[in-house]
Amino acid sequence: MVIKGAGMRRETREAMRGGPGHVDILHIVDGENLPATSRLFSLVTLEKGCGIGAHPHNGETEVFYVLEGEGVIDDNGEKKPFQKGDCNICGGGATHAVFNEKDEPLRMIAVIIKD
Repeated sequence: MVIKGAGMRRETREAMRGGPGHVDILHIVDGENLPATSRLFSLVTLEKGCGIGAHPHNGETEVFYVLEGEGVIDDNGEKKPFQKGDCNICGGGATHAVFNEKDEPLRMIAVIIKD
């Protein structure tokens, strides 16, 4: 199966999980094309001043992999720099949040796998 970029669903969410600004999401694989063990496989873009607020992952694990840019990841209450090539794994009831304070966009692949 090939999913053409033009056919991928795009979405903009305001104040995602209580975070500032908006989040642009390109759902690379969506709906019935996702395996039953997955909930999300997307490209997430955060512009300067935007972020995803703190949220827990119970019964699932979310992985963020940074493709471009840099930001700050709040990894279960501990804030750390987060940049191209970095990966954050959040599951087992832990929480995370991510913010972009830089001028260039922060682009990440986001995958949610059900436990």
